[in-house]
Amino acid sequence: MMPLLAQAVPPELAEGLASRFELLDAPATWIIVLVVLPLVAGLVWLAYGRRLVTDPGTRVLGGLRFVALLLLVFVLFRPARVEERQEVRPAEVVILLDDSASMARTDAWAGENGGEREAQLGVTGIDPRGSTRAELAEAALREKLLPALEERGYEPHPYTFADGWTPIDLGDGAAGQPTAPASLLEARGVATHLGDAVLGTLAANATRHVTGMVVLGDGRNTGGAPVVDASRRASAAGIPVHALVIGDTRDEVGLSLELVDVPETIMEDDELAVRLRLSVQGLDELDEQPRADVRLEELAAPDDASGRIVDEREERPEPGGTRLTLVAPRSEGSASGEARRHFLVRVPPLPGEVQLDDNELRFSVRVTSQTIRVLYVDGYPRWEYRFLKEFLKRGDANISVRCYLGSASPDFPQEASQDLTPLTSLPTTREELLDDYDVVLLGDVNPRRIGRTEAESEAFIDALFAFVEAGGGLGMQAGELDNPRSYAGTPLETLLPVKLDPAGRAGFGSAETPYRPVLENPSRPHPIVRLIPDIEANRRMFEDEDGLAPFYWFYPVERAKAGADVLLSHPFEENRYGRRPLLVTGHHPAGRTLFLAVDSTWRWNWRFRDTWRQRFWKGAVRWLALGRLKSGDRRFTIEPGRTSYGLDERVTIGARVLDEDWNGSTDPELEVRWEDPGGTQHQATLNLEEQRPGSYQGALEVERPGHHRVWIELDGVERTGATFEVTLPSRESSDPTPDPEALAELAGATGGLSVSLGQLDEVLARFPGGEERREPLSARFEDLWDRWLTLLLILGVLSVEWILRKRMDLP
Repeated sequence: MMPLLAQAVPPELAEGLASRFELLDAPATWIIVLVVLPLVAGLVWLAYGRRLVTDPGTRVLGGLRFVALLLLVFVLFRPARVEERQEVRPAEVVILLDDSASMARTDAWAGENGGEREAQLGVTGIDPRGSTRAELAEAALREKLLPALEERGYEPHPYTFADGWTPIDLGDGAAGQPTAPASLLEARGVATHLGDAVLGTLAANATRHVTGMVVLGDGRNTGGAPVVDASRRASAAGIPVHALVIGDTRDEVGLSLELVDVPETIMEDDELAVRLRLSVQGLDELDEQPRADVRLEELAAPDDASGRIVDEREERPEPGGTRLTLVAPRSEGSASGEARRHFLVRVPPLPGEVQLDDNELRFSVRVTSQTIRVLYVDGYPRWEYRFLKEFLKRGDANISVRCYLGSASPDFPQEASQDLTPLTSLPTTREELLDDYDVVLLGDVNPRRIGRTEAESEAFIDALFAFVEAGGGLGMQAGELDNPRSYAGTPLETLLPVKLDPAGRAGFGSAETPYRPVLENPSRPHPIVRLIPDIEANRRMFEDEDGLAPFYWFYPVERAKAGADVLLSHPFEENRYGRRPLLVTGHHPAGRTLFLAVDSTWRWNWRFRDTWRQRFWKGAVRWLALGRLKSGDRRFTIEPGRTSYGLDERVTIGARVLDEDWNGSTDPELEVRWEDPGGTQHQATLNLEEQRPGSYQGALEVERPGHHRVWIELDGVERTGATFEVTLPSRESSDPTPDPEALAELAGATGGLSVSLGQLDEVLARFPGGEERREPLSARFEDLWDRWLTLLLILGVLSVEWILRKRMDLP
C-alpha cells in the first residue's frame, strides 16, 4: 500500500472566468418587497390620488412615475457587473476492484440466472460462463465504466484491494507516462478487507473533490475494519458508495450448522440444551429436499476427531434455517470444583457438497459444583411458600436456602437449609447479599412491610436493587395481595422484566375457569420450561389435559419489556399486545430477573407428585444464578467476546473486577494470563474502560489455532478463567459465494446503489456530469449606474410623463 501522502497531492486545477450581474448595495429581499415597493407606490399615490382609480389616462401617468422612481431606486442599489476568476476542481470518482482469491472463481451461470449472464455479456463483451470474476470486473472497468465517467467529465481513481489496497496507474501512453498493465487484477489476495479499503482510499483522497465511490467485487468480506465503520465515514463525508456485485449470487449446494445458544456454565448434574440452526444452500439445485442427521457427540478431549453420541435428530433443513435443540445428559461422576465438557455437533455432507467446514461445530462448557445460595422471602405461609421452601431446603444438594416469612412473630424460628443459621432479620446491605446469596426469591410480600421497620424495608429494597445490578438473580412470584401490584413506583419495578398494567387489577380467574399455560416457543423451549427432552412431549406436558394440572388465578401484567423473553403465556386472555405473559425472564444489567404471574405451581404435584414442579423450580433457580456462577470467585469475571475466532482476527477479552466491598475496581490496568494449545503461557494487559469502574477490555494476538485458555490470577491463585477456540481462517476459498447483502448494507448506509454487474447503467445514471466544484480566486467590479445611458433612460421616462401631463391639462 502506498503512503497516504503520495496519494494526497491534488491534481492540477483548471481556471475559468465567470460573469454575473449584481446589485451591490441592495438590501434584503424582504425589505425591497415590504418597504421599498410600497414606499414607491405611496409616492405615486400622493402625486395622483384617487384619479388613478377613475381615470385610465392617469393610470398611464402613474405607471410612468412608478417606473421612473424604480429606476432611481435601481441606481441607489448600485448595479454592477462582476467578473470572477475561478478555480475549477473536477468531479472525481474512487473505484475499488476486489483482487482477492475468491475473484479467481468462474461461476456456472446456469438455470434462472441466464438473464443476468446475458446482461453481463452486454456490459463486458465477454461471456461470464468462461470468465473469472476478476476478468469480468476488469472488462467492465475498461469497456464501460471508465469511458462513461471520463465522457461525463469525471476523473476516476481506481484501486485494487484484498487485505490491503493499492492505486492503479492507468497512464495514457504518452511520452514519459507509463501505460496501464495488461491485467489489472491477479485475484491472489488471501483475504478481503473491504472496510479497510474504503477507509484508506477515503483518507488518501481527502483533499480531492470526490463525488462518489464504486466498488466492484463479490462482497465476501473476511476481515479488517467493520464495513459499518466505513459506511459511517463515507456517509459523514457525503460520498455515496455504489456497489456492483460480481458473480453468481445463488447459494452453493450444501448444509451448514450455526450455534444459536449454549450456556457458558452448567451445574454438575444438569442436562445441557444446545440450540442450533441447520441451513441448506442451493436447494433449487437438488432433486428433492434433503434429510439431515444431526448428531451431538461428547468428546474426551477438545481436539478429538469423534466422541460418544449423546443425542441425534433427523431434520429437513430449510433455506432460511431450521432451528433444533439437542440435549446432552448430565455428566457421569462429580465435578471437583470446576471441570469442562467438550462437544462436537456434526451433520453429514450432501452429495456433491464441497465446503465441509460448516458441517460441524466444536464448543466447550464449564461445569461447576458450586452451591447456589438462595434467599426466599414471602409475606405469609401460603401454599406456594410451603411447597417451594421444602424443595429449596431438601430437593437439590446444590441449592441452599434461608427463608424469611414476613408475617412470622419475632420469636418464630425462620427456616433454612441444614447447617445454615436461620435469619433473625433481613440483610440490609448490598455487601451482605453479595457475600451470602446468589438468588433472591420474592413471594407475595409488601415492599413497605417486608422488614420489621419501615427503615429496614427501604434498606433491603435498595440493597436488593444493587445486588441485581452486580450480577445477582431476582425471581418475583405474583400473589393475590401485593406482588407485583405494591412494587409499582419502587426501585424494584425497574428490575421487573414486565410492564405492570396501569389499571392495577388484582387478577383474573375463578374456580370455574381453569387454564393451562401456552409455551411461547414450543419448538425451542427455554431451559426453565424444558421439562422433557422430547419437544412434543414437553409441549403436551404444559398444554394438554393429560399433562400438568391447570391454573385458576394469575396476575395480568400489561406486556413484557423490550428485550425480555416470554416463556409461558395465557391461552385466551389477551390485550392489544397479544396474549398475557405468565412467565418472563430478563437481564438488568449484569443480573438476571424472572417474573411468574401465577401462585400455584404446587398444583403440579397432582398426578406427577413433585417431579415436574421440582424440575421447573430447579431450572428457574439455576438460570437466575448463572450470572453469579460464571467464575470461581464471584468478584471476578473474564469472558472472550466470542467462543471462536479466526487466526487472522484479534481476540477481544472483557473482564469485570470488584474489590472486597463489591465496588468496581479503579486500577487503570489488569494483568491476565493465557495459555496457547502448545502449553506456552503468555501475559496480556486489559485497560479500564472510561467511566465504568471494574470493567476492563483488551485484545490478544494469537498465532496458533486450537483451544486457548485465559484467566485472572491474583496472589498466585487463579480467580476465574475462560476458554476460546482459534481456527484456521476459511477466508477466500472456504465460501466463495458472493455476498450481495454486505455490499447492499454498505451502499444503503451511504445513499448509494447496489446492483449486479449487468445493471451497470443504473450506477452510471448516478453520475450525470456537471458536478465540478468552482472556487473564486479574485473578482473585478464594473459599476453600471454612472453611465449616460442610465441617466438618459430616467430623463426619458420623466419627460414622457411631463409631456402627457401637459396634454391632459394636469398641473
